[in-house]
Amino acid sequence: MKGVLLLADAVRAHPDGTFSLLRGGIDRVHAPRTQPIHFRGSLVARVVGTLAEAGEHDFQLRILNEEGQSIAPDIIGGFRIPEAGGGAVAVTEFALILPAYGRYTFSLLVDRHELDAWEVRAVEAQTSTQSGSRL
Repeated sequence: MKGVLLLADAVRAHPDGTFSLLRGGIDRVHAPRTQPIHFRGSLVARVVGTLAEAGEHDFQLRILNEEGQSIAPDIIGGFRIPEAGGGAVAVTEFALILPAYGRYTFSLLVDRHELDAWEVRAVEAQTSTQSGSRL
């Protein structure tokens, strides 16, 4: 079984198993030091299974900080791989306030095995002075 995670501004799943996305591949969140680190977006997870993997499966999506601790409740659920093999697509929207600058990992587990992970870094936004130079 193979799985892929992708972060984007917006994602829309289609009935034929495909998806459309806007500004995909987000791997940085910029926030000024004086404001909370708001992170809003969409996450798409696509899982493809073979004939041998047909049937019911469980999934878990985790969001972890650099120390490996969850920063939000896990998203759990189930999906079915068709008898002829094939895939499943799940889309979720989220809005988080990240606790600190640093690295965060979105982890996709299927049947308790990690299939993919996507890393995002929260970094301080650079500000410009009136003359245009960066601070």
